[in-house]
Amino acid sequence: MIAALLVMAAAMLIFVHILANAAVEYDIRQSMEREAYKNIKEIAVDKSGTLVYKEDFVQEQGDIHFLVLDTDGTVLRGKYPDKFPQDIPLKLKKLHQVSLGWETFYIRDMRKHLQNKTNVFMRAVVCKSDAYSRYKTLEYLAYVSILVVFCIAIFAGMLLSKHISGSLKAMCRSAEAIGQNMKISGRMEYGGKFYELEVLTQANNRMLDRLEESFCQQEQFTSDVAHELRTPIAVMTAQCQYARKKAVSEKEYQEAFEVIERQSQKVSSIISRLLELSRLDYDRRQIEKEDVDLPELVASVCEDLQQKSGDSLRLRVRLGQAHVVGDISLVMIAIQNLLTNAVRYSGEGSPIEVETGVRENMAYVSVKDYGVGIHEEDLQHIFKRFYKTDKSRNSPGFGLGLPLTMKIAQKHGGTVLAQSSPGEGSLFTLLLPLGS
Repeated sequence: MIAALLVMAAAMLIFVHILANAAVEYDIRQSMEREAYKNIKEIAVDKSGTLVYKEDFVQEQGDIHFLVLDTDGTVLRGKYPDKFPQDIPLKLKKLHQVSLGWETFYIRDMRKHLQNKTNVFMRAVVCKSDAYSRYKTLEYLAYVSILVVFCIAIFAGMLLSKHISGSLKAMCRSAEAIGQNMKISGRMEYGGKFYELEVLTQANNRMLDRLEESFCQQEQFTSDVAHELRTPIAVMTAQCQYARKKAVSEKEYQEAFEVIERQSQKVSSIISRLLELSRLDYDRRQIEKEDVDLPELVASVCEDLQQKSGDSLRLRVRLGQAHVVGDISLVMIAIQNLLTNAVRYSGEGSPIEVETGVRENMAYVSVKDYGVGIHEEDLQHIFKRFYKTDKSRNSPGFGLGLPLTMKIAQKHGGTVLAQSSPGEGSLFTLLLPLGS
């Protein structure tokens, strides 16, 4: 940081030097032009043809010397600065310069037409070193001011850097302690006055909040998976041990195999849904972009469900036009999950209403049942994996259907809404963006 400030200071000094020299030279040129024009107006001739110099005519104005020359270059009035060569020819219409050793002179020549039809010339001469001496003090003051400002900036920068680095080191120590001790509940603290460091601390703490929540969810998820898989595996193990007994009839063998088959299907279903969720979580499942006719898809799912359930299932279907663009297989899974949940938690013969349509530029599929309903405190958790409103492990389902449905909806740019009252039933609405 200090090295950068020193480089900036050096660059600034060079810039000021170049700018100052250009400004001084411009000011000298302007002063010579202005004063020469004023002075030449003070020359005239009387009736006898003699040159007359008015009261305002000056031979020296600051560092500028004014001379009146005839056409041969002979000095009629005024004198040259010391060391100025006497034989410099006249050059009209522009300012020029002459160098003599270490000295440089600026010269401006002008013609004056007199009434007797003769010409005289006004020559303005200034020694560059004399003119520059008037500006050197200001230039040196500028250099000193720049150095003082940069010294103050360096000192303030060092103090600021020390304070900031101390705060950052404390934050790093806190982060290392959290990482080494695996205490995700720990948080960083900052009580200074720097807003940026306060924002950084808050951002890190929010990240730790999310990590802690993620770890807790991971632990709960691992526990839930282990519990869900342990039960069917234990049943299958028990059936295998029972079937290995010698005094088992063919019918008992058959029953054992049927139990093992059902539990295997349950395990397979859990694993399949977990894999699907994992693929969607980490974008390993490619979402196909297909034109989906929601009424047609819902009608197909309802027909399959009706055939499996028989006359005990009472579906009331109202299909309004609605088209979306998405993955047909995933959208079908989402609809199947909503309908399966409605059937599972409704009494036998209880009606289930299914509707499709368009609402506020979104296509929707709503499924309403008149079953047991969901308590308000459970509604905010129903989309968490393995969450069940009925805490009994023997309750139907795995607690993966609604989370998978929500994930599918989100991957398509939509969502799932839930409304429910205990004893009155539930209404789930799948919202998806309309197709173009």
